[in-house]
Amino acid sequence: MKKHSLKKLNSSLTNWVIRLHQIGYTDDFLPLKSGEVQCAQNGENFAIKDLRVSLIDCSYDMLTGSYQYIHTIDTQVGYRGLLITNRILGLTN
Repeated sequence: MKKHSLKKLNSSLTNWVIRLHQIGYTDDFLPLKSGEVQCAQNGENFAIKDLRVSLIDCSYDMLTGSYQYIHTIDTQVGYRGLLITNRILGLTN
């Protein structure tokens, strides 16, 4: 059995993050249980219903052994960033 190098484990996920950062999605968002997301850079919370959320891709994360869904987030106040989670944002609690 051939071992995978750590550099190649999450190359699809890494490539998406790099490309999206290059076009302005530089903030990081975290899902909250209350139907909101939080911007990690400033701690501000936003209701999911008030955001433009786009599902970009799904990538298998070999480190966690699960699929990770890459979302872009656009807020009404101009923050643009990424949210990476093991579910599709807004479809499940």
